[in-house]
Amino acid sequence: MKGTLIVDDHPLFRQGLRAALESAGDFEPFSEAGSVVEARAVLDAPETQELPKPALVVLDIGLPDSPGFELLERHAGLPGEPRFFMLSMHRERAVALKALRSGAEGYASKEIPLEALVLALRLVRAGQTFVEAEILRDLLTYRSPREDEEAAALESIAGLSAREREAFLLIAEGRGAKELASSLGVSLRSAENYRSAIYRKLEIQSAAAVARLAIRAGLIKA
Repeated sequence: MKGTLIVDDHPLFRQGLRAALESAGDFEPFSEAGSVVEARAVLDAPETQELPKPALVVLDIGLPDSPGFELLERHAGLPGEPRFFMLSMHRERAVALKALRSGAEGYASKEIPLEALVLALRLVRAGQTFVEAEILRDLLTYRSPREDEEAAALESIAGLSAREREAFLLIAEGRGAKELASSLGVSLRSAENYRSAIYRKLEIQSAAAVARLAIRAGLIKA
């Protein structure tokens, strides 16, 4: 296996990328495809000395007959198959994550500088993984809505004193005023004062609201 297959439905882009890689000097021989069907024909064709199976596939997502993900899911990661580098207009975290989960070993936007792209393609062809820096930062720093909700809940609880946090968890577990007083080792009046202070600081009005906040913070299970 050697050489490079460029899969993109824009002939001018394919030709420009091919010319740039030809200048780099170590990506030949080249094959081109403008659709998933054409790319499959190249990948499924018997390997010959004149036309060896490509070691690297540079793949776009938006192809006319089917998304490039289909080609990934069929070929990527299997023995004897090339390594895939997805080169796309999309910078969205979800798209990059889907490409990597579908088997791509590299992901970059079409805005990546040519010198960086050549280096990235060499790394992927050599068995490493590459994700463009800006996209990688987004992948690493992303928090789900659930994580954001949990962080906000924890931040609000952080304003309680250590003793109040202890009381907060007891209230969240459904302890009444007498149980709260017994568990904390304080008078009933002090336990009620703790509860009032917690409600005031957290701007909530009931034990049920305390429980909901504790669940959102991941401190107790629903």
